[in-house]
Amino acid sequence: MARRAGRPRFLSPATSRERTGVYPALIVLGLTVLIQATLSARLRFFGASPNLLLAIVVSWSMLRGFSQGILWGFIGGLGIDLVSGMPLGASSLALMSVCTLAGLGKSSVFAANVLLPMSIVALATPIHGWIILLTLQIQPALAGPGGVSVNWLDSTARIIAPELALNVLTIALLYPLLRRLSAALNAGRAE
Repeated sequence: MARRAGRPRFLSPATSRERTGVYPALIVLGLTVLIQATLSARLRFFGASPNLLLAIVVSWSMLRGFSQGILWGFIGGLGIDLVSGMPLGASSLALMSVCTLAGLGKSSVFAANVLLPMSIVALATPIHGWIILLTLQIQPALAGPGGVSVNWLDSTARIIAPELALNVLTIALLYPLLRRLSAALNAGRAE
């Protein structure tokens, strides 16, 4: 379907090829939210569990760019907030914030190497965790008196640090799978 001259791409109607990437995204995000809320919460390593959604959003940002990573972070974050009871938007804010860092890896020469996503998720995990802690600390203060006291050092040492190790291992497994999915979506668009 040809696009009219002078009309921006975001205003033109999406073709069926452009919409095909939406369905795998929704399936992957839905399964990730479901797995993270049920199974991964039961896997504990020194009091922490892997953050599958963070690993997937970082991977997708590196593979498909900043804008798709932001979209995945927003949708997945809302899903996690809805099933976990977190303040609505807290996870989305944290995930969308780390997409900036992960989106830089897309243009890197080393984007095909799994060590780059492992390094980026190692940097993204504390940023994500601290944004969540900040939201938890601020949210009750906005609603009224009786806010939650957050022990930043203890939370970083007991939750974020073990989660960092688990996220690095998780992304080492997930990144090659998502790279194949991205290549398959590219091949589907090229046809």
